[in-house]
Amino acid sequence: MSEGYARPSPAEVADRVLAARRDHDLVRLEGAHALKHALRFGADIEVVATDDLDGLLALLRALAPDVLETVAARAVELDQAGWRRLVPRPLPSPAVAVARRPTVGIEAVLATGGRCLVLDRPRHLGNLGAAIRVAAAAGAGGVVVLGTADPWHPTAVRAAAGLQFAVPTVRVDELPATTRPIVALHPVGTPLHEQPLPLDALLLVGTERGGLDPRLRGRADEHRSIEMRAGVSSLNLATAVAVALYADR
Repeated sequence: MSEGYARPSPAEVADRVLAARRDHDLVRLEGAHALKHALRFGADIEVVATDDLDGLLALLRALAPDVLETVAARAVELDQAGWRRLVPRPLPSPAVAVARRPTVGIEAVLATGGRCLVLDRPRHLGNLGAAIRVAAAAGAGGVVVLGTADPWHPTAVRAAAGLQFAVPTVRVDELPATTRPIVALHPVGTPLHEQPLPLDALLLVGTERGGLDPRLRGRADEHRSIEMRAGVSSLNLATAVAVALYADR
């Protein structure tokens, strides 16, 4: 917590949480799990709201004592009417927070070390978040999302458990030119287990239904496949990402 932090009033907290719905410079964090990871990886947390302060602190004391002091100093307890205004549906744990969205450019992501995940036009925000969670756990250098899906949408952040703060994550319309090796995950390709992915590879992964855009797939230096039992046509996005990133561990 920064020095001189002044705990806001419940009304100020509510205004900031509501503002996060329309302000793309802000990130809404739903649940203690996302809040915990955001704090661990350096998020600039502006406000934390709860309808059960004792319950939230007890949960963190048991599962994430490293962030307990910071949350205890910032959390503001709201009455039920105020909480329902901010959280119309139940959350897995009594916390909703607002953080500043990190400023990450595509050039910075492509300049990182390690393999980077490139997701082509993901459709389901929950699957997108789950894939980011896998990338963070596997130590990927970054995540690039192509298309319109926002990796910082609250649904994606909840599915990633806030781990967008652990791995540089950016959304762009097109993948720019790069000198890094590009590897496309595709049903027709060299099986992943036969040889490791290049350590600096950009790993292209398409949608479960449509796969990779043919133009993007045509830019690949090589195609790699996940061997599957006959009759099984595809894997969930996050599962495919996990198989690929952990194939040579």
